[in-house]
Amino acid sequence: MVNSPTKSEACDCGGSELPKPKFVKKKGYIPYGLIYKTQDEFQKVGYWIPGVAVTAKITKVEKDSSTNLHLLNPWIYTVEATHGRYKWTVFKRYADFAQLAKSLGGHRRLEQIKSPFRRARNKIEMSFQDIDQETKDYELQILEKGKELGDFGTPRTDTDSGDEPTSNGKTPDSPEEEVDEDDDGPPRFPLLPDSMISEVHMERRRVQLEKWLRHALTEPVNRDYHQMAEFLEVSRYSFINELGGKHKEGSMKKRPGGGKVYIGCKQFCVKWILPWMERYLILKDSYVCYINSNETVRLVLLFDEQFEIDSPDVVTSTKPKYMFLSNASHVLAMKLQLEDEAFYWKAAIRQVLESTGQVWLKPKPFGSSYPTRENQYIQYFVDAKDYWERAAAMIELAREEIFIADWWLCPEIYMRRPMAEGNHWRLDNVLKRQAEKGVRIFILIYKEFELTLNLNTVYAKKLLQKLHPNIKVMRHPDHYFGTGTFFWSHHEKLLIIDQLIAFVGGLDLCYGRWDNSTHVLADLGSVQYAPTAEGHTLTKGLASAVEEMASEVIKSDKHVHEGEEQDNDDEEAEVSHIKHEILDETGHRIGKTKTSIVQTSREEDEDKKEENKNEPEAKEEENNQRKEHKRTFRDVMSQIKARKASPNKRSRSPTPFDNVPKSTEKPANVKRTPSGPAGITADLMNPHHVRSPQVIRESPFGKPKTLRWHSVVIGSDPSHSPGPLDEPKSFDVTQSTSSITPTKDKGDKLPLKKIIHEPKNRTVMRRVVSNLKTNRNAKRWKMLLDKDKPEDVTDEYVINYCKVQETEVDVSGLQGAGKLWPGKDYVNYLVKDFVDVHEAYSDFIDRYRVPRTPWHDIHSVVYGEVARDVARHFIQRWNATKTEKHKNNKDYPYLLPKSYDSVKVPRVFINKDTHNCDIQVLRSVAHWSALIDGKEDSIQDAYVKLIQNAEHFVYIENQFFVSMINSSEVTNEICKALCDRICRAHREGTTFRVYVLIPLLPGFEGDLGSGNYSALMAVLHWTLSSISKGPHSLIENLKINGIEKPFDYVSFCSLRTYDELCGKLVTEMVYIHCKLLIVDDKYVIIGSANINDRSQLGMRDSEVCVLATDREFVPSRMNGKEYMAGKFASTLRKRLMKEHLGLLPEAFHKAPIKPSVVDLDDPVHDSFYHDVWWKAVKGNTEIFEEVFRAFPTNLVSSKDELVVWRDELPMAEYNPDLARHHLKKLWGNIVQFPESFLSNEDLAPTIMTKEGLVPSAIFT
Repeated sequence: MVNSPTKSEACDCGGSELPKPKFVKKKGYIPYGLIYKTQDEFQKVGYWIPGVAVTAKITKVEKDSSTNLHLLNPWIYTVEATHGRYKWTVFKRYADFAQLAKSLGGHRRLEQIKSPFRRARNKIEMSFQDIDQETKDYELQILEKGKELGDFGTPRTDTDSGDEPTSNGKTPDSPEEEVDEDDDGPPRFPLLPDSMISEVHMERRRVQLEKWLRHALTEPVNRDYHQMAEFLEVSRYSFINELGGKHKEGSMKKRPGGGKVYIGCKQFCVKWILPWMERYLILKDSYVCYINSNETVRLVLLFDEQFEIDSPDVVTSTKPKYMFLSNASHVLAMKLQLEDEAFYWKAAIRQVLESTGQVWLKPKPFGSSYPTRENQYIQYFVDAKDYWERAAAMIELAREEIFIADWWLCPEIYMRRPMAEGNHWRLDNVLKRQAEKGVRIFILIYKEFELTLNLNTVYAKKLLQKLHPNIKVMRHPDHYFGTGTFFWSHHEKLLIIDQLIAFVGGLDLCYGRWDNSTHVLADLGSVQYAPTAEGHTLTKGLASAVEEMASEVIKSDKHVHEGEEQDNDDEEAEVSHIKHEILDETGHRIGKTKTSIVQTSREEDEDKKEENKNEPEAKEEENNQRKEHKRTFRDVMSQIKARKASPNKRSRSPTPFDNVPKSTEKPANVKRTPSGPAGITADLMNPHHVRSPQVIRESPFGKPKTLRWHSVVIGSDPSHSPGPLDEPKSFDVTQSTSSITPTKDKGDKLPLKKIIHEPKNRTVMRRVVSNLKTNRNAKRWKMLLDKDKPEDVTDEYVINYCKVQETEVDVSGLQGAGKLWPGKDYVNYLVKDFVDVHEAYSDFIDRYRVPRTPWHDIHSVVYGEVARDVARHFIQRWNATKTEKHKNNKDYPYLLPKSYDSVKVPRVFINKDTHNCDIQVLRSVAHWSALIDGKEDSIQDAYVKLIQNAEHFVYIENQFFVSMINSSEVTNEICKALCDRICRAHREGTTFRVYVLIPLLPGFEGDLGSGNYSALMAVLHWTLSSISKGPHSLIENLKINGIEKPFDYVSFCSLRTYDELCGKLVTEMVYIHCKLLIVDDKYVIIGSANINDRSQLGMRDSEVCVLATDREFVPSRMNGKEYMAGKFASTLRKRLMKEHLGLLPEAFHKAPIKPSVVDLDDPVHDSFYHDVWWKAVKGNTEIFEEVFRAFPTNLVSSKDELVVWRDELPMAEYNPDLARHHLKKLWGNIVQFPESFLSNEDLAPTIMTKEGLVPSAIFT
């Protein structure tokens, strides 16, 4: 019930005639995404939280005795303001109140003049609007016209509970007391200044000003005026959800030049000539930022261990009005108008630093910038397939922001493969869909030195930014002489969604990375339909499915109308209708719709047969097979009626469609075709038609999904970016769905505010199935929407999950497959490096002669506070890059970190593969990469300390192993830590194992047998020098310390696989690109850092890793004794060992032994280390050498021997059958790394080679 407006409540000029904004604020909070709106857009809806009252109370009045400068205004008023959960304090003098009263009076008179014109304009605009078509999330402010023009009313605010605000803008349960007002009208503002009021009357003055201020805040026309916001120190960033608390804000002047201390002429110019600029400073939970007059953020100063106020290292002397703020990146010099303002500001900052900012000031483990976050969640991904599918699903759920940082990013890669849904899951299309929904996407890409790398990242930047204005891309660094950034790169691989979900690991979103555990070598893309079981055809399966679904619809009384209509049959087609209810997000019925099942006539079927009579014989044979089934949809509908007549005669058995998801979105440009007999697509025989079989699979969210058969029609769209599906000359199946256009269903218009939109262009099955779970989902949404704390918006992810329900395509019904590695994705790094990367779908490797290089990698996803930390790193890098390259470019905004005060992980993200750990973010950054003073090498520190403190074993998978002992050229200490720990185990007589897996060869183009020197040889030189060759290597130092059998403690291994390519046996190494460390089945480091100086020292490449310490433990064994192993660490280690030993169920080359026989729990005991691991390693190595004459190998110690080795005819060529027999004995892909390969050769680059002309640091 809304109170009738009185003369003091009605308003003719407050808000109802104001132009309606193009966006709305959610009831009860201001969405975080509004920080990217313009100042004008934001001011149209005001700075205040909708539906929440603003109150103010003057709690204290005290005389300023510190100075005699304020003769007219000697009293300071302490005003405590409250707005929902936000409480803050401002300090004002009488002159501030007087200035506000004057401004409000002028604003009121101006609004009274504008009001009639605005009202007339709005009436004209409303006459052209179709109100029935208008939908809103919530009604925010509905102001009613009062009886008198000059009175000011109060907005009606709809709330969940139905409570309405009282005349002062408060709800009945507001804790604040009502303001007593005179019957004659609002309180009058006192005109006399404080200097003319005696001290004994100051209490009355306080009450007068408080009454006036509180009444002014009840009037929307006053409360929403920007002068009121400035008076209460409120800006557009004050109450935005997830930005943290409201501490202190205010205007002041900033010294230009970043506050840096110059000498000589520069110091004189900065200090005395350049004008100080007016800025507005904002204090938040974990940072300070300032905005300019346009309310655009101009700098973000993050709290860190070096953050100080008036640091003696920055300033030697300061004036009372001055304030200097400094951190590891910047020095901010500010000047305030009054001395007491500077005092209040410093006190407020110190208060925040002692509370929410304390975590950033104290030292963290390993010298990291980020603390260890307890009780967090993490999930690992082995190889790119699972990671990319999960990432694509999470991107679809983004609400506000997406951050991507990659060494290389290729927009035209496919996140899900095979590409049975056309270009729907191509990365650029996925990002474009989110950008069109309003999600802001920020991408950082390493800017390569084009003389050495052919990544063409400028092409990726242009392509992405053309997709939508919401996509922003920056490349860094610029390669200027003197900057020292010619050789170092940004090597992070990050994907962050809404600062709540963060993917961290070793996988870039680029060509050549996608792979799975099978690691196949050939990809020719042939497709054939697999033979079906006798008596089971596609048409029978479809008819049965529809029958089962229809019975489910009939059985559910809440979803199917009591009566069923069937239209009159005609000569052309038969249409049956099933009515359904449409529910809103709260579960209430708001309308009806109906599903139509169409049976085409026999004449139409004959016409389609006539159209396809010239198809190839293979198609005709397929047609004949389909004609054998005579069941029609009319038969199905007859059974549906019979079932409805007696629905309880038998219980329904589970069907494959029980968990069919509701999809709110279809692949772009999809056009459904008319249905033929038994639901078979009429144009199925069209050669440009591809049918995608889909069955029950597990979705990226860990829940079973049931997928449908659908067909798509090929068209052409010149504006659409071409894909492999557009090039029939090069591809067989994947070109099937490149450009396809959507059609819209015709339905009755419903005057709805919120409906659950049915997907467009669905098949009969999808239209029937769409209502199976309506009631359950509607109830779930209602439960999620009825929240006491509307600002807690994490449950929106659960709602979106219920709506979107991501699916996964399965091709188990096919023999062969479409190309999984189209165009540039098919790569062999040793044969040829990337060329013409802008031509995404043109091959540059002869896939009929050259096998591809499989890619083995590891990634992870973290949530909550850890994701906030990863996002904070991205924000620091983005803001540093903007400051350096685009300081005054408004198209590239500064980013703000979200608060940590109420981080909640939606329960839908947690599944059986998610583990509970304590997690810390580790980095390698320096001044060039993040604009910080000094460097951070917390990754190296964590590696070294974890190895030194290891009790049982260390497991390493890495792209490089370049780490030496007591070397002046390679200075990272990982190898020394390994050596010291092994030597300690030898002295103590304890069992200790080190597993190291690295690639057989560096991933650079080059031929070891040729006379040309290459980067491959240079990196191989440093690798062998680290492992076994020379006085600084690990093996030599172990022998020096008395360990005669070093391989009893350490094993260096690699991966190799084989396949058949065009009937010929071929082999290739599996390229290990992981950056993984596992210690004692308790500690795991996953990230982007290699084991070399580039990644570990901090001042070179920038890197990010996460350190996970297990919190959940399972019974295990270590060296034969009982041991509690961490669940996350042990699960990941055993998963990797199973893949390498061929023990996975889906292994391409399975071990000749049952997986249950191999005990992976104890990686330390001799029964595994010698009898399983080393046995498989040596056996596999011998088989590959015998069958393929594979190299590198320990049997070759010089280049001359290598030439002879390569010239010998391998068994795979002279006796393929015998070779296949030997290959059946392989245990997976594990082989020995050849530490003695070319041991008699000096592989170091000479001055005569281009590798010898550049610093060796490039390769180390």
